[in-house]
Amino acid sequence: MNNLQDITQDRLVRPIHPSEVIADILDDLDINPSNFAKILGISNQTIQEIINGEESITVDIAIRLGKALGNGPRLWLNLQQKVDIWDALQSHKEEYE
Repeated sequence: MNNLQDITQDRLVRPIHPSEVIADILDDLDINPSNFAKILGISNQTIQEIINGEESITVDIAIRLGKALGNGPRLWLNLQQKVDIWDALQSHKEEYE
């Protein structure tokens, strides 16, 4: 945790959300969210909520993304964890100090 906390606590801006990475990948591959949802085996609503940054990347989604994109689940979980830690540090900064 200290390593991730060190990476995130001194940042002035929020780390990039995995949803932004997914949106860029879909653009690069010219795949629409509906087709990507089918590839992942999830609902259109779920992929839209993820792309809109309304839903976090769960372990299940990370595994699906990693298999579909060939980069494994760790990348997606690490991206999400950095965002989550930064958000928590911003929300509870005084308590943590």
